[in-house]
Amino acid sequence: MTRTTTVGLAMVGGFTILLVVASAAFVDLDPEGLRGTAVGTGLGLLNLVVGYFVTRRALRRGMKSAMRTLLAGFLLRLVAVVGLMVVFQRMKTVDPVAFALSFLVFFFVYLGVEVFLVERSLGGARRTA
Repeated sequence: MTRTTTVGLAMVGGFTILLVVASAAFVDLDPEGLRGTAVGTGLGLLNLVVGYFVTRRALRRGMKSAMRTLLAGFLLRLVAVVGLMVVFQRMKTVDPVAFALSFLVFFFVYLGVEVFLVERSLGGARRTA
């Protein structure tokens, strides 16, 4: 693993820890907060699982395909988070902050997985070159 990858993964881990601490500090464990955390966690886990398989498939097709896939996935996640935050803010039955923070925890975990997958795919190319 390259130094850049190691530093990148350490930063991802640091942001994940900061988000967990922020979640503990800012999210009330009332019914709205628990619903927001549950929805964010569920969507984050779904993103993690689907993203893992989609990223692996895109990396097999080449780096251009992978970069397009990663960019499209990032934009879709951004639209989903913002859209759901607006919906939850209007509904008042789900805490949008709890949703966003719990989703972002899994977003950063997925980002670490992406970094690892890309590094692994490039590692094979470096050994053969």
